[in-house]
Amino acid sequence: MITKWWLIVKKQEMTRIWADNKMIPVTLLKIADQTVLRHKTVEKDGYTAIVVWADQKRTGRYAYSCEYKVSEEDLATYAVGTKLTGDVVAELETVRVEGISKWKWFQGWMKRFNFGWWPATHGSKFHRALWSTGNRKPRRTHKGKKMAGHMWSEKLTLKSVWVIELFNDDTGSFVVLKGSVPGAYNGYLKLIVA
Repeated sequence: MITKWWLIVKKQEMTRIWADNKMIPVTLLKIADQTVLRHKTVEKDGYTAIVVWADQKRTGRYAYSCEYKVSEEDLATYAVGTKLTGDVVAELETVRVEGISKWKWFQGWMKRFNFGWWPATHGSKFHRALWSTGNRKPRRTHKGKKMAGHMWSEKLTLKSVWVIELFNDDTGSFVVLKGSVPGAYNGYLKLIVA
């Protein structure tokens, strides 16, 4: 039984497949080339972890990196230079997906919080107005007031996402997950089993 495992993937596209007499929406994720390049230890860093880098470029730099906390016993399992592959996905039913959601720029309060329109009849001049933002006392806007602002670009975690399939072709290895996952095309995500 797998106790702890991680995999860096790149989001490709959404599509659908026919299974159990119905269409199922799925997301294709390409498994990135990833290597354990460093260990963090209690003596040097105050905790134990492995540092994984993915997709080495021609310049020698890497496109993405992350670290995972492990116990001292697990450091030997993930030796420096170990390449992580997606073979273990075939044994799993569900995984946890972590990623950064798409950035929606600066949005108004209606789109950001899904508020409804104000009256749209003749004479109303405030179809998308936010109305009052403060009180008489205290004379300020309360913290947490739902107003226009920066939307999304936040870390999201999806739990118990179903693994549909694992396959290989000429371009690499792919994982097929049920439903949608956060992030944009070619964005990096982490699949986690803990």
